[in-house]
Amino acid sequence: MTPYDLAQYIMNEPDPARRQAWLQQLTSEAEYAHLIEALKAEVDRHKDVDTARALQAGERALEIAAYVQDARARWLAFWAYAVGLTVRGRFAEALPYYAEARQGLQSLGHKEDAARAGMREIQALAITGNMAGALALAEQIREAFIELKLLHDVALVSINIGIVHYRSGRMLEAEGAVRYALEQLERLGDLIGQGKAHSNLALIYEAQDRYSEAVEHYQRALETFRSHNQIEDFIGNSVNLALLHRKQGRLNQALELLSRVRLMYGNLEDYPNAAFAQLEEARICLDLNLLSEAIQLSQVLVELFSARGMQMELAEALTTLGGAQAKQGQLEEARQTLERARAGWLALDNVIQVALVDVAVASLFLESGRKGQVEALEQAVLVVGQALEALTEIPSAKALGLSVMAEALLSLGNYTEAKRYLEEAVSLMVGLNIPDLTIRIERLRGQMALLENRTQAAELHFKQAIERLESMRVSLRVDEFKSAYLGDKLEVYDCLVELLLDKQRLPEAFEYAERAKSRALVDLLAQRGEQPQTLLDPEIERLQQELAQTRQELNQHLLILETETSGTPSSQREKMMSLEHRITQLVREIERLQPEAAAFEQVPGIGLWDVRKALEPGAVLLEYYNTHRGLVAFLIEEKRIEVVRNLGSLEQVRQHLEQLEFFLTRVAQGGIMLKIYGEEALRRAVDEHLQALYHLLIEPLPLQLTGQPLIIVPHGALHAVPFAALFDGEQYLLDRAEVSLAPSAAVYTLCRKRSYLETGPLTAFGVPLANIPYAVEEVEQICRIVQNTQKFVGDEATLQNFFAAAPQAGVLHIATHGAFRPDNPMFSGLRMADGWLAARDFYNLRLQAELVVLSACETGLAKQAGGDELMGLTRGFLYAGAPCLIASLWPVRDDVTAQFMTTFYTHLRLGQPIATALRAAQLAVRAVFPNPYFWAAFVAMGDSYRTPQL
Repeated sequence: MTPYDLAQYIMNEPDPARRQAWLQQLTSEAEYAHLIEALKAEVDRHKDVDTARALQAGERALEIAAYVQDARARWLAFWAYAVGLTVRGRFAEALPYYAEARQGLQSLGHKEDAARAGMREIQALAITGNMAGALALAEQIREAFIELKLLHDVALVSINIGIVHYRSGRMLEAEGAVRYALEQLERLGDLIGQGKAHSNLALIYEAQDRYSEAVEHYQRALETFRSHNQIEDFIGNSVNLALLHRKQGRLNQALELLSRVRLMYGNLEDYPNAAFAQLEEARICLDLNLLSEAIQLSQVLVELFSARGMQMELAEALTTLGGAQAKQGQLEEARQTLERARAGWLALDNVIQVALVDVAVASLFLESGRKGQVEALEQAVLVVGQALEALTEIPSAKALGLSVMAEALLSLGNYTEAKRYLEEAVSLMVGLNIPDLTIRIERLRGQMALLENRTQAAELHFKQAIERLESMRVSLRVDEFKSAYLGDKLEVYDCLVELLLDKQRLPEAFEYAERAKSRALVDLLAQRGEQPQTLLDPEIERLQQELAQTRQELNQHLLILETETSGTPSSQREKMMSLEHRITQLVREIERLQPEAAAFEQVPGIGLWDVRKALEPGAVLLEYYNTHRGLVAFLIEEKRIEVVRNLGSLEQVRQHLEQLEFFLTRVAQGGIMLKIYGEEALRRAVDEHLQALYHLLIEPLPLQLTGQPLIIVPHGALHAVPFAALFDGEQYLLDRAEVSLAPSAAVYTLCRKRSYLETGPLTAFGVPLANIPYAVEEVEQICRIVQNTQKFVGDEATLQNFFAAAPQAGVLHIATHGAFRPDNPMFSGLRMADGWLAARDFYNLRLQAELVVLSACETGLAKQAGGDELMGLTRGFLYAGAPCLIASLWPVRDDVTAQFMTTFYTHLRLGQPIATALRAAQLAVRAVFPNPYFWAAFVAMGDSYRTPQL
């Protein structure tokens, strides 16, 4: 058996005893030495294409080293094992083996082998943070190759020298070293070496904002790695290119590259470069304001890089984590994390990254300064002032620092200095295409112009910022990304709306307020029926199959959790969250890959004229909008628009809602709570907070209500306000108007425009669970009122029957248990007989129903994402095609709900519009159960003036 054949056997044999038996058959030192050489060759053969196989070969070589006396063979085994560890990302473990191999080979006079072993040791030293040691060794190895006249290796070690300089932030030295290497490798005709040089040059140029040069070198590297099957290098280069796309706001391209990386790796966790891809995903999540995901990913990577001793990557992960914590409002946690990142960069002697962390810390002080802490603003100025000098060579980084300085000085009232810094930032941005930074600077320019009473210039700057951020938002193909993106950028809308209101340009102010509300949902609804049916490509089909399987697995897991009687074990909850995370990833990937998604364009704005045209005769649309000055109310009628400003703050509304929720919960509990508080006392407590909300939100408005339709568009926390129950001390708003809700005026208008389809049956589902025994009775009563019905109750109320019957329903009624998930709102759900319907499930549903009624708890609750996007069941059903939805704002009592729904459908059967029938049901229940808990939970959303044909 040849050494190669024996090496293959040794690698493939998992049983140590059988391997030992084979090894004992070898009769000479030479045979052992030849076998180690063969295994070292296997490491070199697999290190760039199959890292697990390379490590396995290194482990076997180390195992055999125990049998040999030959010193060279022993050091070769150490070297082989060290390379295997390195390509698997275990750099700290590899270092002692490299050092022993290099020194041992050197002592034997094998200078060339010693130098080659040192090549990989340089990388391990640099990654584990020993930059001085890495640079010293690199120079030593370079001199050795020069002495040996190995010019090719001189060029390769020059790349390593460039990498060390890059990691320390010395970009000019890094560029010089890698450029020298590229010239030598071109002269020697080493294409793979050239690819490595191009890849590192691209990284160096990217760090200097020389983006066009970086792209050119990335593309040349990718072509080389692809044609030579250098998988690890190809993927690493792809991840770096994704970073460049992200910096310039091309998030779709960045995500597409990372998707390809996932496909190539299969199981990402098994590959060292996978962590780099995950770090880039964390940064994209941060850019998109998917903050929980950014934090979760970053925390995992912090642990991973720390365990592997990868100091630069650890500092990068900490920097990302600190940024996400800051955006989420965890300012103290962010400060501590960024201090750790700063210490990491300081240990690497990377003054540029230290300065960038200082800018991030200054931003934390700036955020505290927004709350009136003057000392924090002064600290921001001090910290960023110290950082700016180190950022001179990187225009985008310096522009960011200058913008933070300008904003802090503006807040301190130092307008002259603020303007100077801001103008310098503007000059640095010329030629750079960095959307988020451009948006920030244009907003600041607008605020500066306002302070100088240059209102026309201010308006122009605000509008330029908005146009830029909206073009970014609409370019994102995934609904959830569009929804989240506006999260930290809404201030510019507030500034422009207030400016337009100051100028009494009320229609335009209203239209810009609308552009900041539910725009992603508007895009979805506007294009809902216009997408062409296209044949699925194999990748989409594969993803959809996996999605169906994972969704089924989650359902089964949720049913198991329901049987747990002693709480949900953390491991079971972790599994649930893992499955939900995978479903989320699959949904995003399918949306991104849909061919029609690439052609999405921004839906033309729905203006005041469109809204007025959509209103019922005599109807009033009342839209709230929150700015930095407080709540604003727009009152829209067929021929009138009025605005009332400074109604109060969202914080005041939240405080009253918290108290209202407290007392409503006591009413819901009944029993002992009624004895403690007394039924009448509970009602007075509920009315007290409803009256406080009335004084804030309704009393200051010039409303003349005499029973006409009142469509309310809430904002932020107002989405949880039971407007029909707002109390003036004598009457509820219900007594003066037919109240309905809409996520935005544009969504309301699109719901109104939805054409009437051929009438189908009332399709009702009733799921009798232990705590809602009246669900089936409710469905039976409704079906006795309505003639054309189809019902599925008990064991027949299955998921399969739902998806088969719901698309044909004229009215869809679901009586069951509902659950709102504030932690993961698109997994808010409705319990069916054999599982759960989640909000995400309705994205694949096509409804023709005129009305959907969710007779369950908390079905109308939603979490507000950026731009006042409502994430929850209501979004799912509106997207599925429902023009009107009846849903609940809190947990309801099913016996009273059954009575409520019976009255509601009785009035619908008489031909009344949905809003009229809903009001009649509310009044009927109130006559028996006066506490608003019983009659005010259900609200109509969307076009509530349809008249379903029953």
